[in-house]
Formats: sequence, C-alpha cells, structure tokens
Amino acid sequence: MRVSDSMITGLVTRGVNMAAEDQYEAQTVATTGLKVQKPSDDPIAAGRARATTSVERRNATVATMAGTAEGRLQEVDSTLLQIGEVVSRVRELAVLGSNDHLAASDRVALAEEVSQLRSVLLSQANAKIEGEYIFAGLAVDQPAFDSSGNFIGSSVLRDIEVGPGLRMPTQIDGASVFGAGGGVNPFTTLDTLEAALRANDGDAVSTTLDDFDVIESQVSRGHAETGAAQQGMRQARAAAERIRDDASRRRAELTEASPVDAFAELMRAQGALREALAIAARMPPPSLVTQGGG
Repeated sequence: MRVSDSMITGLVTRGVNMAAEDQYEAQTVATTGLKVQKPSDDPIAAGRARATTSVERRNATVATMAGTAEGRLQEVDSTLLQIGEVVSRVRELAVLGSNDHLAASDRVALAEEVSQLRSVLLSQANAKIEGEYIFAGLAVDQPAFDSSGNFIGSSVLRDIEVGPGLRMPTQIDGASVFGAGGGVNPFTTLDTLEAALRANDGDAVSTTLDDFDVIESQVSRGHAETGAAQQGMRQARAAAERIRDDASRRRAELTEASPVDAFAELMRAQGALREALAIAARMPPPSLVTQGGG
C-alpha cells in the first residue's frame, strides 16, 4: 500500500497532539502536585484515596472532640479542687465547733462562716463551662442543684465515640460527687452543722464529723474519675491523631506526585513535544495533486 502525503501528515499531526496532551498532563501534575485528580486517572487509586480520606476526616473529628473533652475535664478537676478546699474548711469549723469550751458567740461566728461557705459550695456545684452546667449530666442547660441542695440534673452522661463501637463519657456524675441517691449530701450536712452551731450544741456539731469523712471521700472519688476520664480522652486523641496522620500519608501516596518525579516527567513531556513539533516543521506541505484528490 502506498503511503500518501496526507497519511503521513495525519500521523505527524496525531503525534503532535498526543505529545501536547502528555505535556499538558505533566504540567498539571507538576503544578497541582496531584497525580490522581479525578477517578478516571486511576480508578483503583481514587477509590482507595476516598476510603482513606473518610478515615482521615472521621479521626480528625474524634481527635478534636476528645481534645475538647479533655480540656473541659481539666476545668472540672479544677472545680473539684476548689470544692475539696471548701469541704476541708467546713470540716475544720466543725472540729472547732465541737470544742466543749467554746462560747455560744464563737459558735454563732462559726455558723456565719459555714453559711457563707454553703453558698460558695452551691455555686461550685452549679459551675458552668461555656454556658453549660458541668455536674448536671445531659441536662446541661439547667442547674445541677436547687437552692436546697437537691440534685435536679441528669445522671445520664454525655459521651463521644472514640472508635468503632467504643464510647467514652465526657462528664462525671455530679450526683455521685454530692451524695445524691446514696452517700452524704454536703448541703444537708452543712445545714445540720450550721443549725447545731447556732443552737450552741457541741454534741450535735460532733455528729457531723463522720459525714465530712464521707463527703471528702466522695470528692476524692470524683477527682479519680475525672483524672481517669482525662487520661482516656488523652489516649483517644493520640490514637485518633495517629490514625488520621497514617490515613493522610496513605492518601498522599495514592494521589500526590513526587516533586522530583513530576519535574522529570514534565521535562520528558516537553522534550517529546519539541521533537514532535520539529518533525512537523520538516514535513513538506501537501502537494496540489494530493489536495485536489490525486
């Protein structure tokens, strides 16, 4: 079969077009840093990249939530320290008030301080972080305790998913810390202590001391629970960050081009295009006979 000028021209033209497309693709990869920009570029890599992106985003969310919860728990722990200081001071007042040689006026003065500390304790029990009551469980929009010291919050705690099928609480049970539903209610004990001091009844004051041992134990357990929850959130955040970073690296391996390889491919494609254009430039123009149909 005779190869006509038009056939040669067509082959050269196609060669130039293909080289131009290769150069454009190489330029795009070098500019964007992405070797897979759409599923058709590499369906398998694109599918795997979507899966790793999902893992990356999910664990980024877990890391953020766990970090936020850890910060809030730190504030809860700080509040518990303050509560412990108040309880310890009230216990000291109870010990002083149980002294048989204390004058009635002195007990009244102690009662006044107990009353003030009760108000402080109630304020701490109804402490808020970012507008939410920290000891109220899920009922974060209402105080955990009423003015009488009764727990009116929720014993159901907010939690977050830190892994497949694994959830961790982001709060501690305020009812347990303050003896609601079992244990000793510190507000009731403070009310009893204040009344005994005002009545100048040293024996009645002494009866409250055992209650303070229990109250201090409740606050200590709250500390322990908060510390354990913080540690859990810290570990969950670290694990999520590791998974997120691993997924990010896998996605980059699947979709991102090596800068060195991208530059080398661009140089190759540009060289191939120059050669194709040079060949096209050396081609003679189609003959008049060929243009006229032979």
